[in-house]
Amino acid sequence: MGLTSANTLFDCFHSPTRGLLPKKDVFSHIEQTITTLSGPFEIIVGADSQLKSRGTFFALVITVIRSGHGGTFFYHKFQERRYSSLQQRIFQEAMYAVGLASEVRQYLRDRNHDTPIRLHFDIGRNGPTRKFIQSLLSLAESNHFRAEIKPNSFCASTIADKFTK
Repeated sequence: MGLTSANTLFDCFHSPTRGLLPKKDVFSHIEQTITTLSGPFEIIVGADSQLKSRGTFFALVITVIRSGHGGTFFYHKFQERRYSSLQQRIFQEAMYAVGLASEVRQYLRDRNHDTPIRLHFDIGRNGPTRKFIQSLLSLAESNHFRAEIKPNSFCASTIADKFTK
């Protein structure tokens, strides 16, 4: 599944404070937050996956951070077929994150908000994912996003990781 499936696949998200929400309510909450509270705000989208015997478990996370005041996050977790290749899994995570970030950005732009959105990738300079760094940073840049990798990619490597277990 690629970018085109993200529109229908991720129709509900969980919020630690609000429970299960339709995606349109999540986007509306993000818009209300950035328009009613004084900023600046950071919107970050990240993804992680875990390979298990029953399949590959993914978690997508949208965080909204008000600098110096904390923030909130929304997550969606799901299971797909078993991706035995690390490269396939990492690139699928990235494609889901880019697709979701693009949706959030378009929703906000349609309502005349131009809040920057960053991507967090669960890859780093140490370990087997280091060989994917340049490709994923190029993917982010070609979609007009700034991206972070470990140790600065907490949205993917900490929050999303928690929901793949």
